[in-house]
Amino acid sequence: MENFSSDTQIHEYPLSLLSRLFLGISFLFIFSLAIAQDTSKRAEKLTFKAKEEESYREFDKAKELLQKAIKVDPTYINAYLRLASIYRLYQRSDSAAMVYNQMVDHVAPEKVGEANWGRIAVTNYQNGEYARAKSAIGFTTRPDSFLLRSIDFSLSAIQNSKELEIIELPQAINSYQLQYFPVLTVDENTIIYTKRNSDHPSADEDLVISSKINGEWIPSQSISQAINTPFNEGACSISADGNILIFTACEGRKVIGNCDLFITKRTGGRWSEPENLGAVINSPYWDSQPSLSADGRTLYFSSNRPGGFGKRDLWVSTRFGEDWSTPQNLGDIINTPFDETTPFIHANNELLFFSSSGLPGLGGFDLYYTEKADQAWTIPNNLGYPINSHGDEISLFINAAGTTGYFAREPQNDQNRSETRISQFQIPFDSLVRNKSSYVTGKVVDAKSGKPIGCTIEMTELNTDTESYLTNSDSITGRYFLVVASAKEYGVFIQKPGYLFNELTFMPQSTSLLEPDTIDIQLDKLEVGKSTTMRNVYFESDKSTLNPKSKFELNSVRDFLMKNQDLRFEIQGHTDSVGQENYNRALSEERAKAVKDFLVLSGINPIQLAVKGFGSTMPIAENNSEEGRQANRRITFQVVSSN
Repeated sequence: MENFSSDTQIHEYPLSLLSRLFLGISFLFIFSLAIAQDTSKRAEKLTFKAKEEESYREFDKAKELLQKAIKVDPTYINAYLRLASIYRLYQRSDSAAMVYNQMVDHVAPEKVGEANWGRIAVTNYQNGEYARAKSAIGFTTRPDSFLLRSIDFSLSAIQNSKELEIIELPQAINSYQLQYFPVLTVDENTIIYTKRNSDHPSADEDLVISSKINGEWIPSQSISQAINTPFNEGACSISADGNILIFTACEGRKVIGNCDLFITKRTGGRWSEPENLGAVINSPYWDSQPSLSADGRTLYFSSNRPGGFGKRDLWVSTRFGEDWSTPQNLGDIINTPFDETTPFIHANNELLFFSSSGLPGLGGFDLYYTEKADQAWTIPNNLGYPINSHGDEISLFINAAGTTGYFAREPQNDQNRSETRISQFQIPFDSLVRNKSSYVTGKVVDAKSGKPIGCTIEMTELNTDTESYLTNSDSITGRYFLVVASAKEYGVFIQKPGYLFNELTFMPQSTSLLEPDTIDIQLDKLEVGKSTTMRNVYFESDKSTLNPKSKFELNSVRDFLMKNQDLRFEIQGHTDSVGQENYNRALSEERAKAVKDFLVLSGINPIQLAVKGFGSTMPIAENNSEEGRQANRRITFQVVSSN
């Protein structure tokens, strides 16, 4: 019995200890539960007080209360949601994302709710937190397909991004709070852009200009008192030579709609009084952000006029002579139900860049490009990371050579202050612009006095039937600019009343990088004995049959003769020294006659024209090279008499 009693006591002792431990744990659990309930109630009260402060528009006080509520109970979901909603109200996606992500770290996923997971995904995407956005959207049963595509694209774009050095332009350019819509002349020595000193809605938009002196940008200044007013002017496009400017104005001038496009021309550094482009281009709605092609014949712009596919669409108009065609929508390949803005047509006239909020991208407005193929635009391509980011990227400009890009972007390190900066980046060679462009510049001067001449310059592609590109040399400086694209053959016809015409020809042979060229042009006054070479008249090999490429030149000469019917000219044929001289002389005269016959059939009085063949007797180069022989095979045009 004693042994049994002893054993019982041994067993009863542990049971008594376990019971006491169990009672202790139960007490601690109940105590902790009570504390948790009290904590939760405190967080709930703080959140309720925050809601009251919100109703009085005291959002700063509300935020403080909600932050205290989260500190008191990190699992109280309502405090997170209400704090995030305040940040979203103020469009602070960075702060809202931070709150959401803190909530996710402390709250069980099943308590968050599908609608909130959707908001978390959107907010993280807007803040560039693509991995978190992808994770959040995974908790939704019916994810937004556009958001999912954008998140997947963003993750891929960053993973496959190319190294690209983006450099802000110097303080001389970025001296305002906001600067955007940069455009440059073809030589990249002049930049014009829109600036605002504040993001306040009443802040004035103006166009400013800066030039490079000895390779350095000088501080920008107002482009002209004729253009800038106390009202808003901005979003401009400048011609290749820097002498034609099309810009946007919304008030302070006679406008047809909310905002209209205006044109102004520069002569000797002075801009003319801007003129409204008229009711063919402008509508009763919003028309803005123009981009003029290098040849001056095509105008792209953004508009919210009816007939589009979304809010703001891209439209295009073509110039015939002095008249513009009715704008056409670029179609749903480019335009979406959202916004497409800031078009930029490259100097090669084949590559169109624009900004969109309606295509999959990295967030906000991204930059895209589309290429013209068989007169149709290809599906747009996102320019990727790091050109695009979760912020807004707008107003891209690519130089003619396709080597450098300029664009405006928000600084990546500060969302407390609305800013945009103009930056540039180097494009990897041949990775974007296949058909490069360059320019030819120089002065047109009087051959005798050397004084600058303002004249008409007409350029066309010799192998196409496209309308000619018309420009002028500056009447004060004589300066001109011409944009030439690789793998295209151009003829240029230069004329001014009272002067004999002159010509240029350009034959870039490949898509490789072109180098700028400088060619000064001399014009002789219309005096007896003066002559010029017809550089763009071509014949079939060893024949007097005119090549179709000669049509541009011969039509230009016809118009010249129509304006100078009181003068008599001699068309002179020349050959190289290959072959018998008798044959060469006969061929040269037959070719001169072929030119006369074309002009006579075009309406020129035959009495105005005489012909003569000189064979190889008047060479202008050595005949021992193909280049020299080609120079000697020519047609010249000489003034022989006047009435």
